[in-house]
Amino acid sequence: MAYYRDMATIIRDRIRAMMKRDMTLAQVKAAKPTADWDPRYDKNTFWTPDMFVEAAYTSLSKGK
Repeated sequence: MAYYRDMATIIRDRIRAMMKRDMTLAQVKAAKPTADWDPRYDKNTFWTPDMFVEAAYTSLSKGK
């Protein structure tokens, strides 16, 4: 569980930094902030890396 928490925190921080540079959701997805974990989690068709990034981006956008 700690591994997943750490991963989510790192990805959130990456997305937040990209948003501070005024990157759009499409640009953030293209930058692949989840790339370090994609080999482990990209096989899940229920919750894809793009879906994770979109959820985090949307959540962080609400806190602006």
